[in-house]
Amino acid sequence: MKTIPILPESPVAGNPMDTMCEFKWNYPIFQMDRGEFRSCCRTPSKQVPEALLQEKGIDAFLNNDEIIQSRLDLINGVRHSDCQSCWNLEDRGMKSPREPKNFWNFLKRERVIPRDMEYNEENVRIELGKINSVDHPFLKAKKPYMMEISLGNTCDLKCMYCNHHYSTQWATELIKLGEITQEQYDREFPKTAPSYEAKFWEWFNTVGSWSIHRINMIGGEPLIIPEFYEYVEKMTAQFDVIMPFKKLKPTLCIVTNMHTPANYFNRFIDRLPKITKVFNLEILISMESLENRAEYIRNGISWDRFNSNVNKILAVKDSEFQIGFLMSVNVLSVATTKNFVEYATNLSDQYQRPVGLKQNIVNFPKWQNPMILPPEFSKYLYETIEYMEQHVTRIPNPTDFHGRYDQYMIFLKSLADSMANNDGDYTEDRKKFHEWYNTFDQRRGLNLVETFPEYLEFYNMCGKL
Repeated sequence: MKTIPILPESPVAGNPMDTMCEFKWNYPIFQMDRGEFRSCCRTPSKQVPEALLQEKGIDAFLNNDEIIQSRLDLINGVRHSDCQSCWNLEDRGMKSPREPKNFWNFLKRERVIPRDMEYNEENVRIELGKINSVDHPFLKAKKPYMMEISLGNTCDLKCMYCNHHYSTQWATELIKLGEITQEQYDREFPKTAPSYEAKFWEWFNTVGSWSIHRINMIGGEPLIIPEFYEYVEKMTAQFDVIMPFKKLKPTLCIVTNMHTPANYFNRFIDRLPKITKVFNLEILISMESLENRAEYIRNGISWDRFNSNVNKILAVKDSEFQIGFLMSVNVLSVATTKNFVEYATNLSDQYQRPVGLKQNIVNFPKWQNPMILPPEFSKYLYETIEYMEQHVTRIPNPTDFHGRYDQYMIFLKSLADSMANNDGDYTEDRKKFHEWYNTFDQRRGLNLVETFPEYLEFYNMCGKL
């Protein structure tokens, strides 16, 4: 007999204008190395057990009972716990990735509402109020347009805000220090259900590849994971077959630390012509600081190798692709944001091509979030905005709207204003900042205040709390 799961009772409904978000339908993320799945990059990963795969088939990913209930919660104005990181941003007065108007357009694409219906709060409440049961067909994801694939935590760096879930270098260090045991690590990286990968490819070939417009490949560090090249080959072959039936080439976005050793880097460069034949390729480089500051924040990186690889790939002429930086704004990068934006701008000038800037902010660990800084640190962001305003017209726009100079300026302005007017109590986070970085420096032979002299006063203040 089929078992019907008992779902927890939903919290009290609120205003759907404050919660509706289409990513719950259209942004599947597959964690291939441990058989997990999540809807949107800001929600927690959850194991997909073999029993669920056998019961639901490919619906075990995007359309299991729990996810359908969470969609209904958002439509009812309920702040579902999966989306807590976005609620945190919005509660601080900052902009989250949630876009209510995009959700309204999503309803039109799905023919839930007429295409000419006006977007306003009254119409939102009326139309979403009609979706009041988990049986409503709209709650089932049918044509997701963006997906993400994580191939594992293999990585050659130990970035300061990262952890063992995303870096094998972090895992090795923490096990060596006894902060986690090998047994604990093994529990946190459960074996993938036997049919997980096969069901993924079944879903990809029958559903995903037909509707997906964008694929993000992440790690760890994808370019040093052998499976990366296998997955790209399979996806390239599938899109090559169905391309005559699709109007547009899909986008493949690869998030990389660009610290790739020569053997892997050359392997990647050699495959660019084949990849770019089928995909609009975007290479998104994780970096936000320069030279010794970069080597501190992204511990293990050689700036010279990184910079050489960046210049080498920008110099490629026989394949068309977009390139940009995913700047993870963190507590230590704020003071030199302008310097890094100048670096990106100069690269764009040198190679006469767009170099995008994508927004990202470190929320966890909390003591590495820039909001713990005193309000006066906002001046560094305002200086960056002023520089960007002077140069915005000379920077060619990338095809990705969210990588454009003008869009990054909007993000920085929101962050700078939030910092300038910040009167929150960050006592505990600031205590932890001082404690954690002392340990970090001792373990890795570093010195925060020598590398980041602008932070001396803040560092001493934190130490006195």
